[in-house]
Amino acid sequence: MSQNKKKFFGKHKNEQELEQTQTLPPMPENNSDKTVQTEENTAPEEASEKADADEKNEKAEQFTESFRKRFKRFNRSKCVRVIIAAGLIILLVGGSVFAVIRSRHTGTENTLPTTAVVTYGDIGTYIEGSGETAARNTEELGLGIEGKISQVLVSEGDEVHAGDPLVVVDPTGIREQLTAAQAEFTAAQSELTNAQAAITQAQSRIASAQSQYTHGSATAPFSGKFIASSTFAAGQKVSAGQTIGRMVNDSQMQLAVQFSSEYAKDIKAGQTATISTSVGQVSAVVSSIDSASGKGTFLVVLTVQNPSGALTQGTSATATINSDSAGTIFSSGSGTLDYIKEQVITAPIGGEITAYNGSNHTYSSGAVIMSISNVAAPDTSNARSSLTAAQSTAAAAQAKVSEIQTRILKLQQEILDATMTASIDGVVTSLNAEEGEETDGTEPLVVVSDLSDTVVTAELMTDEVQSVEPGQTVTMNMYTMDGSELPLTGVVDSVSPEPSQNTGSQGSLTTFKAIITVDSIEGQAISSGMMVDYKIAVAESDSCLIVPTSAIVHTADGSTGVFTKTLIDKDGNEIPFDDTLPIPDGMEAPEGYQLVAVETGVSDANNTEIFWGVDEGATVYLNATPNTSNAVADEENTAYNS
Repeated sequence: MSQNKKKFFGKHKNEQELEQTQTLPPMPENNSDKTVQTEENTAPEEASEKADADEKNEKAEQFTESFRKRFKRFNRSKCVRVIIAAGLIILLVGGSVFAVIRSRHTGTENTLPTTAVVTYGDIGTYIEGSGETAARNTEELGLGIEGKISQVLVSEGDEVHAGDPLVVVDPTGIREQLTAAQAEFTAAQSELTNAQAAITQAQSRIASAQSQYTHGSATAPFSGKFIASSTFAAGQKVSAGQTIGRMVNDSQMQLAVQFSSEYAKDIKAGQTATISTSVGQVSAVVSSIDSASGKGTFLVVLTVQNPSGALTQGTSATATINSDSAGTIFSSGSGTLDYIKEQVITAPIGGEITAYNGSNHTYSSGAVIMSISNVAAPDTSNARSSLTAAQSTAAAAQAKVSEIQTRILKLQQEILDATMTASIDGVVTSLNAEEGEETDGTEPLVVVSDLSDTVVTAELMTDEVQSVEPGQTVTMNMYTMDGSELPLTGVVDSVSPEPSQNTGSQGSLTTFKAIITVDSIEGQAISSGMMVDYKIAVAESDSCLIVPTSAIVHTADGSTGVFTKTLIDKDGNEIPFDDTLPIPDGMEAPEGYQLVAVETGVSDANNTEIFWGVDEGATVYLNATPNTSNAVADEENTAYNS
């Protein structure tokens, strides 16, 4: 059995293959030998007439094919091409068709071949169509700003790289807008300041009125220790604004102490230190250094931790600093501890102390230190109304300030973006900018396409899409600007599962989009927008056994066979075939032929691949009925498909 080299790219079944499932008509009485004899005995007049008709038909087909190839450059629709091609064939080869019809009716139908020889060849099933080249990655670039174009730095066809400047717009108009916006911002800030001052004034009036209220409280402004300025007790009278003490944060204290200038380079902020006092030693950290604080010495301020509260203000202390370069450095003298944070506390109202929690107590932020009672209860309604109005005015002014601020930032960015740059590497395929022109910023000025990655979009019919899948090879012809054809290759990249509606002269047509990646050609740029004829290899098989498709017979049980001429040995005896099929009802085997089982593969309009069953050189009978109407129709279809 012959070995076949096969390549399958998908599943496809031609309409002609479906036609071959029809039952064979009764066999003619003459066999292949008789047909050959008939051809030899054809009258010279009929042979001459046939030759003339064939010559006319061949010339018409050649002209039609040439016109069809040229026409494909300007028409993408397969449906339209079929209609036009068919019309041209009818108009141009009318005489030839007439000649064919005449020859068929004058008895030459018996000259059609009824047998064929099994041979090796290449076979494939393809889906053909037309499309346009396009860059897979294309960027439409615009500046999004108004202004006059001051510079155009590229031309169509120029190769650019990402970041290259393309077009510059003079942002004079934007600068004018920016100046006006900045003036608005200044006025809006003034309105906001005035509104905030009104809020402060209203709050002060309310606070003043509340200070005369029956009850008032002195509270801790932050967490820390309250130190009373004198002795207070419940029932004692105080005046409004009278100092009652001070609030201090005694968790941390500070010590300012002098060090010898010879250690100026060795002492740095952040170094650890130790403080020595009468109550013991505690850790500290260098917080600041004043190198010009004294003659021969300099001042170092230390932050001292006092979590227990044992250290108090005014306590004398010395310090040592731990230096990596100089070791332990001792202070030149002593200093006194002081609070880092403190605040004076006053009585909010005048009146009688109703509650007092005492001095040297630790208070949390907001805690009541002293409560005071007064019989006055002032009216604060007017002050509160003024506060509400001022707050509303301030909110509106703040919103206006924010809006203008955003606008200013945008205008400033537009000025910075007045130079358009390429976002990708590619070629300038469209340029809509001229120096001196005004642009409103809404339309793209430059289109950059990456021509190193070119694709073709194929519109597949519903009966085609099932046969196409990613990875299938594609051969193409691109029609260039000078009218020449450039052969291309590629593969199917993707097939859309979603259909699209295309509306044309033939009405609405449902198609499926397939993307074909085009193989690059060294030294050859593939431009966008060029017409391409593509041929997708659905199924292919190279150097395989083939027979004419008309030889294939399908039986009722699903078997496939061909009528094969019986082999005769040297003694004149028939050599039986290994696997034969029963003759289907209504059929007759041609004399000297047997229906041999075969396995078929790829099939196109003319031939079918044979895996096994018959060998090279075997003679097979063709399932062809020499009737005139079918012969004419077959010839017309062959002329178009070629």
